[in-house]
Amino acid sequence: MRSPDTGPVSLSRRALLGGVAGLAASQTLSGTAVAATQSSASLSVLTRNLYLGVDLSKLFDATSMDDVRRIAGEMLDEIRTHPYEARVEAIAAEIDATRPDVVGVQEAAHLRVQAESDFSEDPTPNASTTVVDLLDLLASALDDRGLSYDVATETVTTDIEVPAADDGGTTDVRLTDRTALLVRSDLETTGTRSVTFDSALRYRLQGATVAIERGFSQVDVSLDGADVAVANAHLESADGDTRADQAAELRDELPTDRPVVLAGDLNSGPDGPTAAYDLLTESFADPASDGESDDVAPTCCQASDLRNETSELTRRVDHLLSRGDVELTGVERVGASPDSRVTADVDGESVQIWPADHAGVVATFAVPTSMETATSTETATSTETATSTKAAAETTREEQNGSANLPLYGTAAGIGSAALAALVWYRKRA
Repeated sequence: MRSPDTGPVSLSRRALLGGVAGLAASQTLSGTAVAATQSSASLSVLTRNLYLGVDLSKLFDATSMDDVRRIAGEMLDEIRTHPYEARVEAIAAEIDATRPDVVGVQEAAHLRVQAESDFSEDPTPNASTTVVDLLDLLASALDDRGLSYDVATETVTTDIEVPAADDGGTTDVRLTDRTALLVRSDLETTGTRSVTFDSALRYRLQGATVAIERGFSQVDVSLDGADVAVANAHLESADGDTRADQAAELRDELPTDRPVVLAGDLNSGPDGPTAAYDLLTESFADPASDGESDDVAPTCCQASDLRNETSELTRRVDHLLSRGDVELTGVERVGASPDSRVTADVDGESVQIWPADHAGVVATFAVPTSMETATSTETATSTETATSTKAAAETTREEQNGSANLPLYGTAAGIGSAALAALVWYRKRA
């Protein structure tokens, strides 16, 4: 389940052009020519913060190693009793209901322990006994529902280990934070990236510098020959300058030669700090900003214990932004209504909790592809048609190579001005 799997391979552009030319050469077309018209494929993406469930910032209030061990021990107790399974099952139900093609998750934490602490000799993270792995839990919950998703790529960001007071002794607790992209297994992916930002928030913790790193994951998806980059990012929450620097890195790192859909918890947006959001939306469109009702509704944040009865969402920090030739066709929040709360058992007590402290957002985009259609023109012999088709196809290649914002990865074959007129009309329209 954890390794990428590719679906059926679509015809290459060259093969498709060759097939059209061969078909034209094999027959005489009377009164018809082939011109390019636009069609589109649909891409749906969900962004979801899985939520660790404990507040790590408490650690940085420690004034001694005894404080570190005490605070980390309290956090370990919370983690061991936290209802992760119930929460992840609720998120899997959201995915089942909306069936996104790509799921971007943040705070896909992996918590591990080492009972025999060696922190004082070597603070390098090395604990290996899993307490909870949110990414594996989600993958298993999706499998149980018969939903076939592959973890296409994941980015390890922060990886820290601290000693914790535990049952009269000391246990090392290791937190590995990740962003990840899950892709429907029948979709074709053509490449992945995992990037950690250069800019990071750094704390001094008892004589050592601890970096809270962030990053993004990217997968390239092929839809009927149209290539789309889907990225998933998590920006710094505690410091605006660091967050803005990371947003600038993200903007510059993402491709410009094809459409991009950017999912993520940006910790920036309407009704809150906006610097990082403003920087990104200089080059990315925020489709939800032109919508109404739930399209622009807040996504953050519920109470840290998730037990609040009335929603406490007040600002929108979870986004699906786009750049290039894609068009929003639908957007909605998930996990935001009171009906989203689930029943969980915590220390023998039955409680109602939210799936996470954030709501999720799922959006659908139309991605232009191309197809062939017949139009009327002069009678052509098989030889003439094949020659004209090849010439038009070569012209189309030159047109497409000259415009990174014109993702016509299929063929535009035709005779004379009909095909060229269709291309010119589309370019003006785009």
